[in-house]
Amino acid sequence: MIPRLYESTETAFTTFGICPLPESISCLVTEGRNGQYTLEMEYPRSGMWFSEIKVDRIILATAHDGDEHLQAFKIERIEGSLSEIVTIYAVHLSYQLNWIIVTGNSNVFYGVNAQNAMRQVKENCIISPSCPFTFYSDITTEKDYTVSGEPLPFRSLLGGVEGSILDEYGGEFEWDMWDVHLWQQRGSDNGVRITYGKNLTGIDWETDISETFTGAVAFYKSEDTEGQEVYVEGDVQTILNNTFSFHRIIVLDASSEFETVPTKPQLNTYADNYVRQNAAPPTVSFTIQFFPLWQTEEYRDYADFERVSLCDTVHIVYPPLNIELDAKVVKTVYNVLLDRYDSIEVSTVKKNLSTTIFAMQKEIKRLSISGSSRRRLTR
Repeated sequence: MIPRLYESTETAFTTFGICPLPESISCLVTEGRNGQYTLEMEYPRSGMWFSEIKVDRIILATAHDGDEHLQAFKIERIEGSLSEIVTIYAVHLSYQLNWIIVTGNSNVFYGVNAQNAMRQVKENCIISPSCPFTFYSDITTEKDYTVSGEPLPFRSLLGGVEGSILDEYGGEFEWDMWDVHLWQQRGSDNGVRITYGKNLTGIDWETDISETFTGAVAFYKSEDTEGQEVYVEGDVQTILNNTFSFHRIIVLDASSEFETVPTKPQLNTYADNYVRQNAAPPTVSFTIQFFPLWQTEEYRDYADFERVSLCDTVHIVYPPLNIELDAKVVKTVYNVLLDRYDSIEVSTVKKNLSTTIFAMQKEIKRLSISGSSRRRLTR
């Protein structure tokens, strides 16, 4: 697709705009799961329409493979040098929510689902009549949602601060022009397999225990009516299936969890529940690079079965390390000029990580022993 340039005030995008930008050298749209959504373009200073490219104007472009809807990106920065080529950086229209502020007055919305919570937050915008976005969600869970503290950008309250809509309801955002969708699950699982020797081109993995804990001790601190300090400390509560050489204990300040001074058994119960609910195995993350087969002539007739989009689940098979796991697409980079993805990044779904870790450790140990044996034989 040839991107098009529009005035900064455009909202409908039903006309041809200011001009097309056929002399664009490159144009990439990057979208991350619940995160980044940006456009980066290279354009020649000698280009016919270079003088029309200005900050705050809008570039309309295709953002996804097979996407029927174009997306609009507001130009935020233009960089140039002695080179003939300038670089234009633009962000999706939804970034405008960073500049729409929600009042800091405390509000509790009782028994609302995610869609109604977002709509209630919209009504508390300081410039609410000027908020052009519409909010939808298929998450039906109802709960009391609280907005309190200092004034905050709307986008931060959607996801980015503690107690955000995303924190409370979960889900995956889809930003479609002026529409904001919070899906319980944005992507789908079409059974796409990414296999070593077929379409897998790279794999990186990392195991991390820096945030892992196996036990906790809780304490309570306050002052009585005479201003004297009241302090109660519980016992260490640990999980039984510790696989580390020692327990990894964290400290929990439970002072705000009790309306009256708790007993030691109450603190122990609080710590035990916290450990059971939050203790987790080592974090393992994978980054996979693969070739999109659905864009090739050979797989043209099977494109619908091989196509992958943001938040979809795919199945990774890598026999050299005995890896067989599920992964979610977390980032895409779309080449607007070529109408195809430049890269797709996936990260593992945690449900089968424990077996994956075991298989990897076993295979790595075997390869290490095998390598040591070979080294001894060659001396």
